[in-house]
Amino acid sequence: MTDTIYLGTGKTVDGKFGTFYNVTISLNKIKDNPQVVEEFKGNKYIRLRISQKKEVDQFGKNVSVVWNDGKPKQEQQEEKRSASEVEDGLPF
Repeated sequence: MTDTIYLGTGKTVDGKFGTFYNVTISLNKIKDNPQVVEEFKGNKYIRLRISQKKEVDQFGKNVSVVWNDGKPKQEQQEEKRSASEVEDGLPF
């Protein structure tokens, strides 16, 4: 299972045409974690997961931006269990 890589934060904004997110991405965090950049047909991409934070931070940010490694949550949990089984040979 990959660790969560936080790339930025943002705020929910209600506008004339509905609700949207204003987010800020840290290019330094992307540079420090080159695995988040994928290449496909000569173009570079970053998959993002944008979600509501449990609590608003001190700057009023209520949105979290993390790298989406493309694996469903269930698959990540199974990988974590498999890794622990390999470490000690026990299924628990």
